[in-house]
Amino acid sequence: MSKTWKAILGVILIFVFGFFSGIVVSSIVVKHKMAEFLKHPMVAISAALEKRLTGNLNLDADQKKQVDAYFKENLQRRRELQMQIQPQVQAANQTTFQEIKSVLRPDQAERFQTNVDALRQRIAKFTSDANTEILPQPVSPAPSSSSGNPSGH
Repeated sequence: MSKTWKAILGVILIFVFGFFSGIVVSSIVVKHKMAEFLKHPMVAISAALEKRLTGNLNLDADQKKQVDAYFKENLQRRRELQMQIQPQVQAANQTTFQEIKSVLRPDQAERFQTNVDALRQRIAKFTSDANTEILPQPVSPAPSSSSGNPSGH
């Protein structure tokens, strides 16, 4: 193999390794950011909102401190509101899941519940606040009735 081809191959390999290194590093960064978001979703949203709304204002240190305090105060108020409405959110989710299961065949309903349980476990792995239930608790199978899906679909 000539020196020219070796050089070309070397440059190509460098670009290929760089490309794959970029993919690996990017996926690690995205996974880390997603884990942080799932651990503290309201904090992450509040921080992103603060950055987006004030990032180009050239705030001095005192202004940044005051604005940050206002955003944190807002976050606390939203947490309190979320705690107040959480039972209603849970009830709405429960109703929706029961309605979905009512149109599913038994095998589909079982698979649906398995999917819900798996998602709940993934969320629980990253969620630090045990009081923040994103999904409703497991629902019992929908009762068989004449209002079910008679076509078997």
